[in-house]
Amino acid sequence: MMWTGVAIAVALTISAPSSAFAQAGGAPAAAPAQGGRGAGPGGGGAPGGGRGRGAPLYTPTADAKDLKAVLFNWAWYTGMLRSSEEYDVLMSLEYTGKGTMQVGGQPCNVTKYRTSISYRASGERIQITGTRPNGQSCSNVEVLSGAYAWNEDTPGAELIADKGKATPMPATVEERMIRLWAGPQGAWKAAITGTSDVPQMTARPQRVPADVMTAGKTSVVWENNKPVLTFPIPGVPTAIATATLNDKFMAERVVVKNGAKTYDFTYSNYKDWNNPLNPAEAFYAGRMTEKQNGAVVRDITTTVTETGQMYVVMPVPASVKAAIKPTNQPPNWTLTFNTPPAQIAATETPRRADGKPDLTGNWGGAPNPVTGSGTRRCGPTQVPGAGINPEVGCKTGQDNFWVDYEWLSPSRFGVWGLPVYKPEFWDKIQELDQWTNKYDPVMTCQPLGLPRHGTPRRIIQTDKDVLFFYGANADYGGGNAEFRDIPMDGRQRNARAENLATYYGYSIGTWEGDTLVIDSISFVDTTWLGRGGLFHSGSMHIIEKLTRVGNELRYDMTIEDPEMFVEPWVRPTRVLRLGDGDGIQAERAFCEVYEEGNVTTQLRH
Repeated sequence: MMWTGVAIAVALTISAPSSAFAQAGGAPAAAPAQGGRGAGPGGGGAPGGGRGRGAPLYTPTADAKDLKAVLFNWAWYTGMLRSSEEYDVLMSLEYTGKGTMQVGGQPCNVTKYRTSISYRASGERIQITGTRPNGQSCSNVEVLSGAYAWNEDTPGAELIADKGKATPMPATVEERMIRLWAGPQGAWKAAITGTSDVPQMTARPQRVPADVMTAGKTSVVWENNKPVLTFPIPGVPTAIATATLNDKFMAERVVVKNGAKTYDFTYSNYKDWNNPLNPAEAFYAGRMTEKQNGAVVRDITTTVTETGQMYVVMPVPASVKAAIKPTNQPPNWTLTFNTPPAQIAATETPRRADGKPDLTGNWGGAPNPVTGSGTRRCGPTQVPGAGINPEVGCKTGQDNFWVDYEWLSPSRFGVWGLPVYKPEFWDKIQELDQWTNKYDPVMTCQPLGLPRHGTPRRIIQTDKDVLFFYGANADYGGGNAEFRDIPMDGRQRNARAENLATYYGYSIGTWEGDTLVIDSISFVDTTWLGRGGLFHSGSMHIIEKLTRVGNELRYDMTIEDPEMFVEPWVRPTRVLRLGDGDGIQAERAFCEVYEEGNVTTQLRH
């Protein structure tokens, strides 16, 4: 059985968000709290574990009422802060519920309400299945993607020629943006976005100025011992939201005023609705009611959620782009590095005797802005009788390891963007990811393949070929050491070799000016492009381009798969830096398959 519910994944416009260095360090930590509303079992001042261990973690005091404390507690209690560094990595959301709503201005009894959210794409697809009181169907698919809104008769309509119908809905853009950014998770993202002129994709509430009630366009006051925050709705400059939090710092009501229209959202019965095979402690409302100018238009109760950076995309059909002139611009998300990479001195590009750049060297991997480890300290909701380990609660950060790693995996998070699969494969990708410990080929000792193995750690170049050496544990802890030998002697492809599929493809290298271009075909179809169920066909075709400039190597990759993809996947440029040392690496390690038939949960590596 495939569980479908709240999934937290990534997709800005399907491409990766712009990267930038963090402009501000973490604020000084508050004094450790000893309990009460603002303190969690993890204790204040505890350092992060594993990767990212450093400054003491921020913990608001029990009586803290400033904006920084409120924003931190809001995200902390709802389970939005992940990694040992405790920042927001919730990138998408899959949710299933049922209830009643208005469809086309008429009441509808909804037997299945499935919403797929991509916060990075500022998008949401709501699939409604139901009947009217007279028995007629009121099924519909409502989509928002950035500045565009449309309805579909089938998910992914018109992405494939002659499949489905997409109807532009320009008049609904603001309403759908408001619904997205006033949601149980979206409201927090909107509130913290309002604190800065540069919207952060992985926001860190610790960086909000301390001891203030207002930062940027977001403010907080306390009414009846409850924090009430006011902030703008991203993409709708005329819409202002007011969110009231309950005694556990979870949004119980969000009221949005936009001109003559008032939207009133109420939320209750928060808990971890994740399917029981993958508890994750990302709390979500069990009931959601929406009113517009006083009239109830949606009343939905939660069935199941799924949190774990799942695959969610909403590419805009060409007909919708042609019909709508965007007037509401979504946030231009920036993905910042917690610690900026050190600058290196400029140097001349070394060249071989034939005048071509010499790519030989030990090359460090591209910086990963998703930092920290899975050993997050115990949170305020991880107590006996609840949480991931209800028998004992949470004792150490290691208790969170397996849960948080499924959120931090770069390919799941979408650091390098996400491929746009044909709609017929969207649910299969989610199912593969849910059972990743069963289906991921790395669990049966197979090589990672391309592009999952990342960039080569060492390159040796000769007049006739270039050798790439890949290290072990390349995919955030998975995979073995491998190598590729790529001819560059002008040879043509051999028809017999083209029929022999391999893990790293049949590659030929040529020079285009100072850029090495590697063309690869004939891949096995058993590898994944990355964690998260990103599978591919044997028709995959990869073009790599490597350009050395001084002591930096610029690495570009385009992946085509006409059987699986709607369009080629053009990954952002990665910049590798020349390293020290001899670069010698160990041979491929021993790997053994065991317990393959004993996978019973959907916890993910």
